[in-house]
Amino acid sequence: MIRLLREIMKTRFKSYAKINTSLEVVNYLKKYKKHKIKSNISILKLSDKIYVTNSKKTKILYIDGNTKKKLKIRNDIISKTINFFDSKYSTKTNLSIKVVKFIPIGYGFGGGSSNASTILKYLYSYHSISDINFNHDAHIIGSDVSLFKDLFPKEIDGISIIKKKIKRRYTWKKIYLLLPSKKNSTKKIFSLYKNKKTVPKKSFIYENLNKSMIKKNIFLAKNDLIICASHYNREMSKILIYLYQNNGLFSKFGMTGTGSGLFIIFKDKFYNKSFFNEFKKLFPLASIEKSEYFS
Repeated sequence: MIRLLREIMKTRFKSYAKINTSLEVVNYLKKYKKHKIKSNISILKLSDKIYVTNSKKTKILYIDGNTKKKLKIRNDIISKTINFFDSKYSTKTNLSIKVVKFIPIGYGFGGGSSNASTILKYLYSYHSISDINFNHDAHIIGSDVSLFKDLFPKEIDGISIIKKKIKRRYTWKKIYLLLPSKKNSTKKIFSLYKNKKTVPKKSFIYENLNKSMIKKNIFLAKNDLIICASHYNREMSKILIYLYQNNGLFSKFGMTGTGSGLFIIFKDKFYNKSFFNEFKKLFPLASIEKSEYFS
């Protein structure tokens, strides 16, 4: 009976991305060798597709959703998730898993953590085990995995404390993601933040902007890593300057998290076309993703 149920279980999933709409570095915890942060999280409609079927042994295949080419993923978190689950719950998982990647890799959208969360939720059902320990298990696998338990916006308060924001009504709202050709290393950005002496007080982005403009700007989403990130990534810094100069078009814009990704939310769709025509001329190597965020 259990085998029959496994065979008819849903085997196609969407694995959603996320952005940090704000990020504050509270302090550095030497015990865990990690920065304690406060951050607001929104889930994006941008997603990978995951296909799961029964198999004689576990096989995991990653494919680029745009080029259809096979991808080599370092430190595969899906394998880590399955190994952890089988070890903890004394199960034996044999699945063929194909992940079609549409979430850009290396921009801080949490694609790997989202994939792990999707598979973890599936494993509870597949092995008929209660998911009561999901949050605990997810955190062991990766600090961001539990963010993808559902679509609700969340707040990170510290390393492991995650609060779900539940309101009466949420809807999908339009958002655009701007992706510089150079990617930021999360480790590098936090290293620069920790050793602020390596980042000049007059960073490139501040040298190219009117100070009063920065102080009065209420459109920029708060992110304590923005100076270190823009100092490290000149292309990203130039894009930020361009956004500052056009801030009247946006209800909000900023970094998507610790990566080099940026997001913009327009006040009026009327300006979209002219903005992007100019953006592509100025930043031909950067790419644009249109999506929606749950808020």
